[in-house]
Amino acid sequence: MIKFLKDKHKVNLTKIRAILLISAFSFLVTGCSESKTNSEQKAQAEKRPNIVLIMTDDQGYGDLAHNNNPIIKTPTLDSFANQSVKFTNFHVDPTCSPTRAALMSGQYSLRAGVWHTVMGRHLMSDKIQTLPEALKEGGYKTAIFGKWHLGDNYPFRPQEQGFDHVLIHGAGGVGQTPDYWANTQFDDTYFLNGQPKKYEGYATDVWFNEAIDYVKDMASSEAPFFLYIPTNAPHSPFRAPEEYIEPYRQLGLSDDLAAFYGMITNVDDNIARLQKELDKAGLTDNTIFIFLTDNGSVLGEHSEKLAKSEQAKDIEAKIGKKIETLNYFMRGKKASTYDGGHRVPIYVRWPNGGIDSAKEIDSLAAHFDLKPTLLDLVGLDISNLDTDGISWKNALVNNESLPERVITVTNQRVLHPDAKRPYSVMEGDWRLVKADGKSDKVELFNVASDPGQQNDLTEQNPEVFAKLSQEYDKWWQHATKDGVPTMRPIVGTVYENPTRLTSHDWLAPHTGQVAWFPGFVDDKFGKGGWIGKEEKFVISPWKVKSGIAGNYRFTVSLHDIPAKKVINHTFAHLDINGTTYTAEIEKGAATASFDIDLPAQELDIKAWFNNSNDSIDKPLAAFYLYVERLESAKES
Repeated sequence: MIKFLKDKHKVNLTKIRAILLISAFSFLVTGCSESKTNSEQKAQAEKRPNIVLIMTDDQGYGDLAHNNNPIIKTPTLDSFANQSVKFTNFHVDPTCSPTRAALMSGQYSLRAGVWHTVMGRHLMSDKIQTLPEALKEGGYKTAIFGKWHLGDNYPFRPQEQGFDHVLIHGAGGVGQTPDYWANTQFDDTYFLNGQPKKYEGYATDVWFNEAIDYVKDMASSEAPFFLYIPTNAPHSPFRAPEEYIEPYRQLGLSDDLAAFYGMITNVDDNIARLQKELDKAGLTDNTIFIFLTDNGSVLGEHSEKLAKSEQAKDIEAKIGKKIETLNYFMRGKKASTYDGGHRVPIYVRWPNGGIDSAKEIDSLAAHFDLKPTLLDLVGLDISNLDTDGISWKNALVNNESLPERVITVTNQRVLHPDAKRPYSVMEGDWRLVKADGKSDKVELFNVASDPGQQNDLTEQNPEVFAKLSQEYDKWWQHATKDGVPTMRPIVGTVYENPTRLTSHDWLAPHTGQVAWFPGFVDDKFGKGGWIGKEEKFVISPWKVKSGIAGNYRFTVSLHDIPAKKVINHTFAHLDINGTTYTAEIEKGAATASFDIDLPAQELDIKAWFNNSNDSIDKPLAAFYLYVERLESAKES
C-alpha cells in the first residue's frame, strides 16, 4: 500500500517510483497471502460504519429545548438526545476556526496553526493529517457541505485537506468577503469543488438538500462515507425563512433572538429530513451520527438577560411554561473563556455499536477527542496518532470511565499569540479563568456549586489555584513549542490558478482593521459592513508563496470582480517584498493589472489606489487581489 503523502503541494516522483517498486517486490514475495490480506481489508472496510457529523455555528448549550429552554422548538434534536450518549462537560474553543482546527486535527488549535477567525490566522496547517484524510486511508469517501473556515486558498481548502466532495461558502459566514459576491443566504452562489455554482433556496436547506442527495448516491456504494455538515446557521447575519422567524416574533422576542431561534429550528427540521433519508436507505443502524456546536451561544448573554427580565413573564404566559434560564445558567457567550463560551452540547449515536440509548457522561471531554474516537470506533489504528485527545470508545461502548485530565482553552484573536490572552484551565469541576486579555485578573471557580461562575474561590483554595496556574504554563509550552508560523497560501499552482486573495486575510494590526464582511442587505447587518467605509482601513499585507517561478499577473480591485465596481482613482500600486510597481488605471475600469516575473519564494504583498504617482499619497486599499501564473501549468 502506498502511504498517504501529506505534503500535498510537492510530489516526490522518485519516492513514489521507489515505493511502487518495493510494493511490487512485496507482492511477488507474499503472493496469495497478500491477496488474502487485501480481501480482508476490503471486507473490513465494507463493515465499517458511516459517519455523519453535524456541527452548527454559534449555537450554545442552552439553545435547545431539552436543555431548559422552554421557548425554542427543537423536537428532532430533543428526540435524538434521548437516544444518544450525551457529554455534559464537553468543551470546544470559544470561536469558530479554532474549534474546527482542533476537530479536524485532533490537536489543540494553536498546534494546528489556528488561533483566530481572520487575518490569515485561521489557516490550518497542511502538514497535519486531518480526520478525513485518515478516514480516506481506511477506505472512506468524504464530503463536506456548509462552512469550512480553515482557509479559502490552496493548500488549505477542504479539497486539499481530505474531502472528496466539497460544497461550501467562503470564510466564516455566508456573505463574508471571501464568499461569492452578494451572497445573502437566499438563492446564492456557493463553491462546488472549487467552482462557483448557483443554488436556489435558503442556505441551510441547500446544505441538507445536497447532503441528502449525497446519501442517496452513497447508499449503493460499497465504501463507507464520512459526511460532515458544518452549517453556517445560526451565525449572523440572523436570517431565515419568515415562517421560522414569525412564531418567535409573536412571542415578543427581539428581532435578533427571533431570527436566531428561527435559524436553529430550521436546522432541526433539516436534520429530521436527513435522518428520514438514512432510514429509507437502511443506513441508520450502521451510521455513527454526531451532533455538536462550535462554540458558546453568540446570544448567550442576551438570552440569559431576557430570562431574568420582566418581559419573561409575558412570554411565560404565552407558552405556559416557566423560564428559569436560556443559557443553561452559565456565564458568558461566544468568545468568552467562562463556560458559556466553550461548554457545548454533543450527542453520539450508533445503534450497531450499541450506542443507542440515553446516557450521560460527565467527565471532562473536548473537541480534539473526536478524531481519535472516530478512528478507534471504525477500527483504524490510533496507536501512533499525534493527538492531544483520547478515544471515548470504551466509555461509549463498554461504559468505562474517562481518565481525569486537565484541558485548556484560549481565546487569542490577535495577530501573534500571547500567553496573557484569555484562557480557562479545567480539571473536573474546577475552572481557572482569565477572562480579560487586558487585565491580569485570574479567577478560580467550581462549577458544580457555582455554574454561573460568580464566586471566586482563589483565597479558599490556593493549592488548586497554584496547580492550575502551573498547568497553564505547561500547556502554553506544549501548544507553542513548535512555533506558531504564518500559514501562506501558495499561488501559481495547477490546483488553483488564479488565486483570489481578499481583505479577510490581510495580516492587519488588529481585528478592527480587517474588512471581513461587506454587507449586501439593507438591514442592521448589511449596514454594519465595510461597503461605503473603505477609507477607514489601513493598507495591510497578504503573505503567500509563489509555487513556481514564472510570469505572474496581479489583478487588483476595490470590490470583487463580479461587482464591476469602478475604481475612481488614477493609479494602482502593488508592493511585493518592498518593491513597488505602479500602473495607471483606465477610466471607468474596475480592475488594474501588473505582469511580473517572479521566482518561487515567499511573497509579502500590499495593493492600493490613489490619484498620484506618489504611492503613499492618500492611499485606498485594494480589497481583492487575483494572482495568476501565465505560463503553461507545471506541477508544483
